[in-house]
Amino acid sequence: MPWAPLPSGKIGKPRYNQINMHQKTQGFGLLELLVSLSIFVGILWLLGNFQVNVFSQNNFIGSGLNAEFETRTSLKKLIAELRAAVISDTGTYPIALATGSALTFYSDRDGDGLVEQIRFYVSGNKIYKGVIKPTGAPLSYVAGNEKITTEVNFITNSTTVFTYFDANTAQLNEPINLPEVRLIKITYTVDENASRPPAPLTLSAQVSVRSLKFQQWRIYAAIL
Repeated sequence: MPWAPLPSGKIGKPRYNQINMHQKTQGFGLLELLVSLSIFVGILWLLGNFQVNVFSQNNFIGSGLNAEFETRTSLKKLIAELRAAVISDTGTYPIALATGSALTFYSDRDGDGLVEQIRFYVSGNKIYKGVIKPTGAPLSYVAGNEKITTEVNFITNSTTVFTYFDANTAQLNEPINLPEVRLIKITYTVDENASRPPAPLTLSAQVSVRSLKFQQWRIYAAIL
């Protein structure tokens, strides 16, 4: 071990204590650095997971809001068109088909004086809308002219979308006797993914067809 010279030229005590202290100081600094890096990496990992969770939650909320907007918009249009259902331009009854998963009726949806054939039906987990505008002379409804659009996605109550009631609000069973229909209940239950939030969305409405109510009063007046 080297000896430290004193200013007077005499031999002093060994410097091994100083060297050992310096080595300990270096070792302690490296340990602090490793601990600090570990803490920093841990914080980054937590922040990353937090951002992923926030992003996923925002996606869930956004999807739920989009589904609700889409469903409400479709239901409002259906209510307005069904309420105004009338006899077709070929003399057909206002309601042409009535089941739990499909409804076909006639209504002048765009106010152009021509009564369109409108049908809502379930296929898979979607509700579609088909519209046929009458053409020709005399007017007729050509199936090949039907324009189909998707109205609602992720429907879960595929067999109970439409429910029918008579003039006494008694529920009608299938097969539906069309002239007995006076009130139609529409129910949309939508769930994009059953394994994650948000919870299923259910919207429902009851629609009375004006022309059928008027027809009921005409029949009653005729009896009297």
